[in-house]
Amino acid sequence: MNFKNKKCEICGKKAEIFLFGKFLCKNKKCIEEAKKLSMARHKFRVVAVGSTNPVKIEAVKEGFEKVLGAVEVVGVDVISGVSSHPIGLEETYLGALNRAKNAFEKVQCSYGVGIEAGLIKVGNHYIDVHVCVVFDGIRESVGLSQGFEYPKIVAEKVLEGVEGGEVAEKISGIKDIGKNVGLIGYLTDNNITRKDLCRESVIMALIPRMVKNAHLY
Repeated sequence: MNFKNKKCEICGKKAEIFLFGKFLCKNKKCIEEAKKLSMARHKFRVVAVGSTNPVKIEAVKEGFEKVLGAVEVVGVDVISGVSSHPIGLEETYLGALNRAKNAFEKVQCSYGVGIEAGLIKVGNHYIDVHVCVVFDGIRESVGLSQGFEYPKIVAEKVLEGVEGGEVAEKISGIKDIGKNVGLIGYLTDNNITRKDLCRESVIMALIPRMVKNAHLY
């Protein structure tokens, strides 16, 4: 087996062995963790999320369990293949699709999931929307979250190429706001958080995969 450019799927170091369906280094802790994950796969469906952001991972777990039942969710560090803050629905969708497919290829799983936030122009307004893609190796299904208007000062910076999270941190004073409540959480006094938007997009993307809806898609 070719281990060139392969990394341990647990710690990220150079892979030396392939065991329990994963590329691994020879660290005993990584091997033990891979063994636990392998045993879990016999009980649950495995879902690979194309992100290590805890907000996205938790949202995917909650969304899947609400719609399809118990799952094991694994976060995977992948590239989106689009700009750090996509502009327009097509680029946002493409980022989510790339994340879903790249995650699916990296981990032995039932589904790969990608979530990407982007700005959509509506008239003279810029609306933030989360797009989720669920990929099963053959087809993808897509869902969107609610959208909210970005503050003008943030939208202008994003259009200049600055990542929205950087500006949102300065405005809110919340470090790593994208891995926390998100700008939406700050703007709504946490009545709606980023996890809510991510989870909503996941549930929408799972509608075609519900048993009662299968014949419609």
